[in-house]
Amino acid sequence: MSDTQPTQRWLNAEQVAARYGCGRVTVYRMVKRGLIPPPVQFSGRMSRWDVNVLNTADTNRTPQ
Repeated sequence: MSDTQPTQRWLNAEQVAARYGCGRVTVYRMVKRGLIPPPVQFSGRMSRWDVNVLNTADTNRTPQ
């Protein structure tokens, strides 16, 4: 049986906040400071982060 996991998952601000253990406002501060990439804007009031892009940013930010 093949793996049926989606290759891309989108997270809203609350989910990103839970991922980093902070609040929604802090998520947007992290974007402003360049710590995480900005979200993709789908419509005027809907933006989401690509989990794969966040994973890549975390890997690049983590000291090796």
